[in-house]
Amino acid sequence: MSHVRVRHLAQVQDGLITRAQALAAGLTPAAIDHALRPGGPWQPVLRGVYATFTGPLSPLHRLRAACLRVGDGALVTGAWACWMSGLTYGPPTGDVVDLLVAREVDRSSTGFVRVHQTSRPPRAQFWIDRGPSGGPSPAELVLDPLAPAARPRMIPRVPPARAVVDAIVLPRPQPPEWTPALPRAALRNIRALMCEAVQRRKATLTELRAEALAARKRGSALVRVAMADIEAGCRSAPECELRDLVRRSRILPEPLWNRPLPGVRGIVPDACWPERRLIVEVDSRSFHGFGDAPERTEHRRARLAMLGWVVLPVSPARLRADSAGVLTQLEAAYVAAGRGFSSL
Repeated sequence: MSHVRVRHLAQVQDGLITRAQALAAGLTPAAIDHALRPGGPWQPVLRGVYATFTGPLSPLHRLRAACLRVGDGALVTGAWACWMSGLTYGPPTGDVVDLLVAREVDRSSTGFVRVHQTSRPPRAQFWIDRGPSGGPSPAELVLDPLAPAARPRMIPRVPPARAVVDAIVLPRPQPPEWTPALPRAALRNIRALMCEAVQRRKATLTELRAEALAARKRGSALVRVAMADIEAGCRSAPECELRDLVRRSRILPEPLWNRPLPGVRGIVPDACWPERRLIVEVDSRSFHGFGDAPERTEHRRARLAMLGWVVLPVSPARLRADSAGVLTQLEAAYVAAGRGFSSL
């Protein structure tokens, strides 16, 4: 009977089980050690957490093992939670799994698990592993009192807004391009991640603002910079860099960022000065360069020209390599538009 219950527990928990669960299910310490012997059917994953199979561990198994090691109430956060939320611009997930627990929970980091205590634990959301599986679906399993919170192929995580900010500010090993050691690269990456969360509607502006304001002060300076850009209306890292450039100018006022064009239905330019009928579009290959996007971009710009709008396209590469030249052109176009282009 004990072996049947152990198998059932493992099914509920994606093939994993804790030592405490195995003992409570009726296995003896000797039986557990025998299963873990060299060449045996089990393998250790973390201290007190075992896989009831041999072979490599998938991300699902590592995430499950981390949650089992720390216990009920732990939520995956940081880089892995960004990945689980479908965000593509987060830091590399790497080997470390960051888990968030309430401040009163006494758990320590171990193995590949890094535990972070918080006084404001969020409500759990669940990532569902959509990969191929030969096991039963969650609806086909009867849950076990020894694993009351477990659901097969479902891992608890923080909401995307919390994941984004935690991925940036939590103390953990980061590649240099995500740290103050390379501030320009770090700001670019942080802007890209935060903009993606809002642009793809993974998080609302209100949710992201709340997390940015509540974040630990150390390491959050760049989060606040990116948040100001997003609140101004920027929705990509290159647009944020264009905003940096405009703010350096003594001629250009702040444009409207990603606002519907006055009097033109269905067009939302990256930046525009309605008073000069001047538009700037950041030509990112991720949006303008693939599929039918080039044709749609051409059609939109022709339509704008017919309506008397001037469109200045700027590539992210040129924005970074020749920012002074780009600024000179923007200022000249703005001044010329104010004169009715009589000087051209």
